[in-house]
Amino acid sequence: MRYFASLIDNIKPTLSGHDTFPLRYGWLKKVHDQIAIQPESEEIENVFSQSTAIADFGVGKNMLNAMRFWSTHTAMIIRDNSAYYNTHPTTIIDEISKDGNVNATKQLNSFYNAENIFADHGLDPYLESPSTIWLLHLCLVTNPNLMTYYWLFNINTKSELSREEFARLLKEFFKDHGLSAPSDSTIKKDIECLIQNYTTKTRKATDDFENVLEGPLVELGLLTRVNKQNIRALRGEKNSLTLHVFVYGLINCWRIHNGAADTLSLEMCTYDECSPGRVFMLDEDAIINYAEQLQDSTYSLTWTQSAGIRQFQITDGSSLDAIFEQCVEHMRNEDYSH
Repeated sequence: MRYFASLIDNIKPTLSGHDTFPLRYGWLKKVHDQIAIQPESEEIENVFSQSTAIADFGVGKNMLNAMRFWSTHTAMIIRDNSAYYNTHPTTIIDEISKDGNVNATKQLNSFYNAENIFADHGLDPYLESPSTIWLLHLCLVTNPNLMTYYWLFNINTKSELSREEFARLLKEFFKDHGLSAPSDSTIKKDIECLIQNYTTKTRKATDDFENVLEGPLVELGLLTRVNKQNIRALRGEKNSLTLHVFVYGLINCWRIHNGAADTLSLEMCTYDECSPGRVFMLDEDAIINYAEQLQDSTYSLTWTQSAGIRQFQITDGSSLDAIFEQCVEHMRNEDYSH
């Protein structure tokens, strides 16, 4: 059964809320800081709806909505009643109800949370490490609620798409799963926002400074604009994707599809929903390259090829949880060594 189909009763499709503004540098840090300075009280206000919010954040109302949208869907903030809170290392344990709803908080752990990354003493408050951007991307595109993103990275098999074809196929995906599709206008705006998130824009001489700024997700080199109508997926090697972020994505996929097993096949790692091959747009050769790097690492993982079966295998009597802790330690010491 496809992963998306297995979650269908708990999915709440979200294609609006960003007001067509893509994620920008500084937004997640700004939201973190504004929430962090809120005075503690029994009735904490919604930081985004306070009378001083526009002045506090230094943006207009629509852009403020976008800051809230991206902070929520990267799991850097969570809402409790009317108030928003920064996520922290124990959020996943003590603050999130154990219901079946699908949301970004499923990606939270002791490493991936706002306090660990965006606090002043955090690992990467100003998004200087590509590894942080890869993890933010992973959170976005493995959330089935963000159906435009989920469909493009996990379901779509075409290397090149026009905007019109993208919209048509996405609407068919809604229909195939018994979901009511939003309006054509909403779909069009969400697709355009996705394209702006991941591709370099054609600049005009009349564009002001704000309009030519590109967001962090462009750095990943996942999509490119072929022309005014078409985009192309850039599948293959990703120079900024470290072995440790690859292993992080591998463990995420393993837990979703085969958590009780001590092996994961190359095919599943390359082609299944939420797999490293899908979310990082890696082909088999790129994945095998990471697999071979594991041989010289301290991970309790190995790459085996026997009788035509190519797979990752847990070694030393270890577990996915233990390997995840190895991964986090390596990222702290190497990806964030500065």
